[in-house]
Amino acid sequence: MSIKKVFTLLVAVLAGLLLFASPSQAANGNAHFIKNATGASLSGSSLVVHFKETGLASGAVETVTATANAATTYECVNNGGKNPAASNKSTFKTEISKTEPFEADKNGNIVGTITLTPPTAQELGFSCPPGQDVTFVGVTYSNVVITDSTSDASISLPGSFSYTNPAAPPVR
Repeated sequence: MSIKKVFTLLVAVLAGLLLFASPSQAANGNAHFIKNATGASLSGSSLVVHFKETGLASGAVETVTATANAATTYECVNNGGKNPAASNKSTFKTEISKTEPFEADKNGNIVGTITLTPPTAQELGFSCPPGQDVTFVGVTYSNVVITDSTSDASISLPGSFSYTNPAAPPVR
């Protein structure tokens, strides 16, 4: 076989490999979150999770999920503005999450934000007897994790984030 034929065959094989490699295959194994550009902070009772992921294919649409454990407290408050009985308050421990799609920029990066909110009393099945109002006391978020299910990249955020409602009467 001549060198020209070998060269032509080699170019054809390489072109075929490039044509059939999907963007997710090209980026797989390289995708990761940048630790010093990823974190969380409170905005009122919401947890704002911000992140930067890199190593993606340009234009790739990635499915990113933020999850956290939430310890959320509600209490019942009477017309006098007091929490009348210990049985009228409850702390619920739940896992909350939110998933959103993000598109990688031309450099294969995603810079994004996902906001988690505490579950409502209604979602948790908490209610008060007649003459008392449900009051949100506070929430603590922990075990915060950001996961890209498209690229399989994931990062855990250390620490916990606590918010106390200043308008809630003190829990007795």
